[in-house]
Amino acid sequence: MVVETHAPLAKDSAAMTLAERPTLLSLVLAASTLAGCASTDIFGAKSEVDLLVRRGEYARAVAVAKAEVERRPNDPALREDWRLASVAFLLEEGRALSFQRKDTEALAKFESACEIGSDVPQAMQWREAQLDKLADQWVRTAIERQAMDEPTQAVECYERALEYRPDDSRAKNGLGRLLVQLNYRRGMGEKYYLSGLEALSDYWLDQASHHFSATGKYDTDNERADRRRAQADTLRADERVLQAAEFEAAGQYAAARNEYRLATLFDSEHKVGHEGLERTRKETRAAELLAESERRIVRRQFDLAIKALEEGEALTVAQKEAFASERERLHVARLQVDYEVARAMEIDHDYEAAIASYGAILEVAPQGFFRDAIARRDTLNDLVAKAIAAYDRAQLEPDPAAKQRLLEQVLLVYPEFRDAQTQLESLRTPASGVAPTADEPRDPRGS
Repeated sequence: MVVETHAPLAKDSAAMTLAERPTLLSLVLAASTLAGCASTDIFGAKSEVDLLVRRGEYARAVAVAKAEVERRPNDPALREDWRLASVAFLLEEGRALSFQRKDTEALAKFESACEIGSDVPQAMQWREAQLDKLADQWVRTAIERQAMDEPTQAVECYERALEYRPDDSRAKNGLGRLLVQLNYRRGMGEKYYLSGLEALSDYWLDQASHHFSATGKYDTDNERADRRRAQADTLRADERVLQAAEFEAAGQYAAARNEYRLATLFDSEHKVGHEGLERTRKETRAAELLAESERRIVRRQFDLAIKALEEGEALTVAQKEAFASERERLHVARLQVDYEVARAMEIDHDYEAAIASYGAILEVAPQGFFRDAIARRDTLNDLVAKAIAAYDRAQLEPDPAAKQRLLEQVLLVYPEFRDAQTQLESLRTPASGVAPTADEPRDPRGS
């Protein structure tokens, strides 16, 4: 069964009958009062929609209400029945998903309920409760990650919590402490210490923000305290931005990113902080990809190295030179592999293939040379030329002894040259069935 809820939703949801759960009749009745509609006209004692909701048949209630609207489209009371039945249906679906710990799906249902039932307090309450639940889950996961000494994963969890509740003090405070800890682990502890000796203002700003916040707890209408706290938070953010700028200038992008993130935690509207955070996020990722490329080159995984370089180059602005150097390093590493292949061919006496490989290296080599490839190619060309000359002469030589000497010269300079070895062996081996004469020397090795 397909359930079509009230506009503006255009989504189909699988029907769900949960008669064993408490109904939401009180919700829709309260909503009808808030909407200024007569209670005798909406889910009245004889309303079929009312009876279906009482039995927990929310999907059917929506279907019946929709059918009534299609039959009498100009009846506002029927349209209100359909709207409120849709809200009840979506909230019950959301509750069921939440109980099954499918929390993101549950939030989507509550959001949909709020779209068509913004005047229904229970819809807003369920959505807010679900947002609290998701934020709380991510905070708890972040704390667990910290306990497991996984600070990077903990940072990601705190960030997820702040996506649901941007003002969650646990997430903001936990993230702030963790970012400082991460920078300390990266060797920034001494930097913080020296900065603290040079200017204690950050400490005083923290205290000022704390006292102004405390003032607001006891005097909620103290606008001066609110302004001062906002001013103190902005100054705290400025301090972090200055620190971040130093790290960024030194190429310590991960540390700079953490400082910019702290600035945005202090002052959520700090423009420079947000710009720096976005910039250093990209540079940090680019630096990670640069390091990955280095590892891939060492392992001779050149295709993966190129992929990392291309992705990183698309992100970076400040590390263009580093990426250019890495590309050159990749190029040289590839040439080294090609050079090793050519040397193996040379050692295997496959001179002509080795010559071709050395030539291919020199065509793409920086400045036209690579190691001793030129010398090796020229030496092999000379050996091949000598082998060809001696071989061609041997083919024209009628004297077997002279021909043998020429073929031996060929094999001396090019051991695997064409069929020189086969021809030489045939000259050294007497014809079958013919005994050597007295003047012919016998093979000292045997019969």
